[in-house]
Amino acid sequence: MAGFFNADNKLWSAVNSAVDAIILNIMWLFTCIPIFTIGAATTAFYYTTHKVIRNQRSGIWKEYWASFKGNFKQATKTWLIFLAIFAVFYFDISICVEYLKAGEKIGIMAYFFYGLLAVVLIWFMYVFAYIARFEDNIKTTLKNAAIMAFTNPGYSLIVLVLLAVTLYVCWVMMLFSWFIPAIAMVFINLVLEKVFRKYMTEEELAEEQENDMMRR
Repeated sequence: MAGFFNADNKLWSAVNSAVDAIILNIMWLFTCIPIFTIGAATTAFYYTTHKVIRNQRSGIWKEYWASFKGNFKQATKTWLIFLAIFAVFYFDISICVEYLKAGEKIGIMAYFFYGLLAVVLIWFMYVFAYIARFEDNIKTTLKNAAIMAFTNPGYSLIVLVLLAVTLYVCWVMMLFSWFIPAIAMVFINLVLEKVFRKYMTEEELAEEQENDMMRR
């Protein structure tokens, strides 16, 4: 029985990671409630998923709040930019949908705006994952995230599908919102880290791995 609860036991390690993921998901949900904190919360969500869930660092609470506080200013300013963009899309799509219902041809523009919204959603995820992993000013972050997203279309499409499925499932079955986002974030992290590693030097990768090992 002692062997089962050993930290090196693969089953126990998987159970522990699952519990951590659910706790992390709940922390993210609660820190998103004020709306204006969604950027900082999503940054911390990505960071903690990468460092604790995937790389087995200890201290999920400590890592989450360290990222949340450390990136709060930049992530919040960046999120307000996206919030304004999403508000414009909501307004435009709502008008076009009403035109569609009325049988007006101009209503077909709704599909155009849906397409643009999909692109912005991909960019959104890249941006806050980028903030979680690198240090740059807002302008450089937005630019680099956009370049990464558009030069890696296959990975970006996977990210979009994961985001779309998560939003749909949580909308239809709200109870699932307590754990589905965490599952999606693990897969998003797997995808985006493949992209990020392309832009990191061998020295940066080795240093990061050493730091992760020291903090387990």
